[in-house]
Amino acid sequence: MKTSSREVIEDCIAPSDSAFGVTPSLRRLASGQMLFREGAASAGVFRLRSGCMRLIRTTLTGGQATMHTVRQGEFFAEASLFSAKYHCDAVALESSEVLVFRKEALVVQLRESPELLWTFTAELARRVQGLRTRLEIKQTRSAEERILQFIGLHCDASGFWTQQGTLKHLSEDIGLTHEALYRALARLQRQGAILRLKDGLKICQPGVLAPSAEQIGSIDLG
Repeated sequence: MKTSSREVIEDCIAPSDSAFGVTPSLRRLASGQMLFREGAASAGVFRLRSGCMRLIRTTLTGGQATMHTVRQGEFFAEASLFSAKYHCDAVALESSEVLVFRKEALVVQLRESPELLWTFTAELARRVQGLRTRLEIKQTRSAEERILQFIGLHCDASGFWTQQGTLKHLSEDIGLTHEALYRALARLQRQGAILRLKDGLKICQPGVLAPSAEQIGSIDLG
């Protein structure tokens, strides 16, 4: 993997990039470039403005375990507010733009404003919901059902899911080997349930969409 760039761009920030009372800086990363490494001193929280990032942890045997694939608009590394070090690596899967919210500024805002703290807590709650949904997908026994459930949760109104990263990355997200993923995709294509397009996958068969975002939002957090 490429080493991380220290380039920070200050003049490309739009008003809509600010969050929780903090104006971020912008980092641009090439594919394969590191944003931070496991064990590095934590400097802040991040939001992916464009591209795709992956959070990876090194196992005791020297392997790599994918913790999360960060998609456009998502915050990540929120735990850095409560830790002196990052607990994983963050690497760009493609050319990406990352908004950097400095730890010191964010802590001050959250301590001084109950309203901002509530907004930040709501963001964390949505993340917990998303993690529970991904765990539920991985517990589904059928590979085909896992794929349809995942696409249904991340597709647009037409049933199209825009691919971020490679299909191998998708296989990691839903807990399949990439060989099992390709076989399941081929079966779904033959059944007419999906179309494989240049930039993603589209659900074609009526009645296979996963619960809507509104339904997911109603899940009890308790």
